[in-house]
Amino acid sequence: MVLPVRAADLTPQQLTQQITAQGPEAVIATLYAHNEHQWRRVMEEIGKGESDWLNVASRLAPGSDADSAESLATAVATAIPHNPAGVLAILDDNAPPLNTRDVCGLPFYTLSEPQLDHYIVAAIRALYKVAGSKACIDTLVNVIGQSDGFNGDN
Repeated sequence: MVLPVRAADLTPQQLTQQITAQGPEAVIATLYAHNEHQWRRVMEEIGKGESDWLNVASRLAPGSDADSAESLATAVATAIPHNPAGVLAILDDNAPPLNTRDVCGLPFYTLSEPQLDHYIVAAIRALYKVAGSKACIDTLVNVIGQSDGFNGDN
């Protein structure tokens, strides 16, 4: 069980200790308990791109199921404009959900067109400044090229 603290007080160090002690599956299950409040909080922190939180994402990934994997990929993708080098450092193309296709492939379902446009520009600008970012940029650009455009009814 995750340490008895409020979700707002969870630290990446506490979660890393819990993952080491109990495994990622057990920690994910605990974070999902009680209306997913703690899980959402952790995803928000990962999305800010701080290295310690990105490390938590990489430790949680092996224990993720379909829903938690999607959330993790989205949170890590959200972090690209804030810490592209940190995101690229945790990508593993042999281990979904934190692979280039899932993270750099625009895994967003709730962004408006202006929000998505802003994200794309910010992500590409950030990635261009980092060595080793070509695969992520290529994935992002290819997804944009395959899109049918924005449909406000989706």
